[in-house]
Amino acid sequence: MKLMPAPLRATDLHALTYRADIDGLRAVAVLAVLLYHAWPAWFPSGFVGVDIFFVISGYLITSIIATQLAAGSFSIADFYVRRVRRIFPALIVVLLATLAGGWAILLQHELRQLGRHAAGGAGFVANLLLWREAGYFDNAAVTKPLLHLWSLGVEEQFYIVWPLLLWAVFRRGVNLLWVAAALFVLSMGANLAMLGSDPVGAFFSPVTRFWELMSGGVAAYLHLHHQALFTAGRARALSLGGAVLLGLGFWLIGPQLAFPGWWALLPVGATFALVLAGRDAPLNHLLLARRPLAALGLVSYPLYLWHWPLLSFAYIAAGQKPAAPLRAALLGLALVLAVLTYRLVELPLRARRARVRVACSLAGLMAGVAALGVAAGAGLLRERVDTHGAAPYLAALNDSDFPGPGLAPWRYQGIVFQRAQSRAPGLTVLLGDSVMQQYGPHVTAAIAGAPERYRSVVFATAGGCPPIEHTVRLPRLRYPLCGRTTAAAYALANSAQADTVVIGAAWYGYFAPSQHELLVEHGKDTLAFPAPAAQELAYASLQASLARLHANGKRVFLILQPPAGAALDPQSMYTGSRWRGIHPVARIAPFDLTAYFARHAAARARLAAIGRATGATVIEPADTLCQNGTCPVLDEAGAPLYTDSIHMRPTYARRAASFLDQAMLGGRAR
Repeated sequence: MKLMPAPLRATDLHALTYRADIDGLRAVAVLAVLLYHAWPAWFPSGFVGVDIFFVISGYLITSIIATQLAAGSFSIADFYVRRVRRIFPALIVVLLATLAGGWAILLQHELRQLGRHAAGGAGFVANLLLWREAGYFDNAAVTKPLLHLWSLGVEEQFYIVWPLLLWAVFRRGVNLLWVAAALFVLSMGANLAMLGSDPVGAFFSPVTRFWELMSGGVAAYLHLHHQALFTAGRARALSLGGAVLLGLGFWLIGPQLAFPGWWALLPVGATFALVLAGRDAPLNHLLLARRPLAALGLVSYPLYLWHWPLLSFAYIAAGQKPAAPLRAALLGLALVLAVLTYRLVELPLRARRARVRVACSLAGLMAGVAALGVAAGAGLLRERVDTHGAAPYLAALNDSDFPGPGLAPWRYQGIVFQRAQSRAPGLTVLLGDSVMQQYGPHVTAAIAGAPERYRSVVFATAGGCPPIEHTVRLPRLRYPLCGRTTAAAYALANSAQADTVVIGAAWYGYFAPSQHELLVEHGKDTLAFPAPAAQELAYASLQASLARLHANGKRVFLILQPPAGAALDPQSMYTGSRWRGIHPVARIAPFDLTAYFARHAAARARLAAIGRATGATVIEPADTLCQNGTCPVLDEAGAPLYTDSIHMRPTYARRAASFLDQAMLGGRAR
C-alpha cells in the first residue's frame, strides 16, 4: 500500500497512543549501557543497549511524521522545533556541567580534548570526531567524559535526512516500505563492507548505522498500514521471540567481536519484534509496561547523558578504576540528576506555550556551549589544577597505543586479532597478553620504516589472558573469551600461514606463589593456583605448546617478562590530588634489577629451561633495557618511561623493544 495523502485513520491514531512498554524497553536499554560502563567485564554486551535505542527512535519518529503527513499537518519547521525542545535542554545542562567538572579536575591537554568533544556534542557530530580519534573500545575510552555522545550524533544525523526523505516520498506517492527496505539494505551493506577495512568507522559512521533506525521505520509502516496482521497469537510470538533474541544478544555479543556487523541483528531484531508485538502482548504488558520500568524509561535520556561523565571523572580523579561501591553510588547519583533534570528542566520547558521562542533560545544556548567548547579546545580555558611540575607524571597515565594506526583488525576462527602488513615474505605471530601488546608501536614503526625487510606480524593477543593452553583466567565472567582466543592464537601459530612465533606475557604475575586467579584444566579435573600441581600443569602445557610449534617447523621465541614494579609506576612519582594540588615526590626510586631477578628467580629459571628444552630462543628484555643492575625509570626529559607498573609507554616501546627485531626478520633462530 502506498503512503498517499489521506485523512487520518483509526489505525494511525492507535499508533500514536502512548505505549508504556516502549518506555520499559528504553529502561532495559539504558540499564544495559549503565551496567556495561560500570562493570564492563561482568556485563560485556551491555553496549548493545544503544542499538535498542536506535530502533525505538526510528519507530517513533517514523510513526509521528508519517501520521502527520497523512493528516496534512506535517511541518519541517515544527518537527525541528519539537526536536530542539526534546533534545537540547538536558544536553545543554550536562555539557555545561561536564565542562565545569573538566575545568575543576582535568589537566590542560585533557581539558582541550574535552572542549573539542563538547563542541562536537553540541553540534551533533561527536561520532565523526571520535571516528577520527580512536575506537569505542580503546584503552583511553574511560578518560573521555563525553564519549557516549557519539550515539546522539548518529540519531540527530538521521533526523536531518529521514524527515526530508519521508516528505519527498509522501509527495510523490512512493511506497514507504520499499524506500525504507532499500535504505536498510544499502546501510547494512555499507556496515558489512566497512567492518573489515575500517571497524572504527563501521561503529561510528551514520551510514553504517542508519539501517538500525530504519528497521524501526519499517515497524512503524507495518503498524500504520497493516495493524490487522498482528493478531493476539502473532503478537505473543513476536513478544517471546524478541525476548529470546535479546537474551541471545546479551549472552553472545562482546567487545572482542566485530561489531555492528551481523551480530547487531540480534538486538535490532529483538527490538523490532518487541515493538511490533504491541503493548498488549504478554511480555510487553506484564513486564515492560510495569510502572518501575516505564518510569525509568521516561528519564532514560538524561540518565544516559549523566552517567558516563560521572564514571569517567571518577576514574580520572583516582587515576584508576573506582571501587565497585563508588561506581554503584555514581550510578545512583546519575539517576537522581536525571530525575531532577527531567522534572525541573525538561518538563517546564516543554510546557511553555511560546514553542518557537523557547526553541530559538535553546538553540542560542547550544551555540554558546559549542563556542565555549571551541575555546576550551583551543586552550583558551585554563586549567584549575595546580600540578607544581608533576604534569609529566600525570600525562604518562593511560598513555596507550594499542591497536595503533599501523594495525588493522584481522579475523581468525571468529576472533579479531590485529595485523601489521608488510611486503616481506613470511608471517610472525605474537601470542600473549597486554605485555605483548605494548610492543605494538615498535612493531608498526619497524614495518613502516622498512616494509620490505620486516615480515608481516599478527598480534594474536588478549589483555589479561595468559598464552597457556588449557588454562582459565578467573573470574570466568570477566575473561569469557580467554580460552577461545588462546586456542585460535595457537591454531594460527601452528598453521601454514605462520613461520615464526613469539610468546610473551606477564609470566611472573601468573606464576606467583600467591596467584589465585588461574585454573588449569587436566582431563576432567580442574586444579587451582597456587597449588603446586596446578603450576606444574601450567608449565607442562606451555612446554607442550612450544614443542609442538617447534615440531611443526616454526621458529619459536619465548620472551621473559620485562622489568615491572612499583618504581616504574608514574603514580609513585607524585603526591596530592587534583583537588588540593599535585606535587612531585622528593626522590624517584631507581629500579633494582638484581632484586627483581631474585624475587622471580624460580619462574624465570623454569621458563628459561622450557625454552631450552623445546628449541625456542629465550629473550630476556632486561638485557636490552637495563645496564649495571638498574633499569631506567625516566627519559632524558624527566618523563616516565612506563604508563603503569608493567607497561611501557608507546614512545619508549617504539625505540627500546629492539629485542623483537630478530623475530620479524628472516633467518634461523639463534
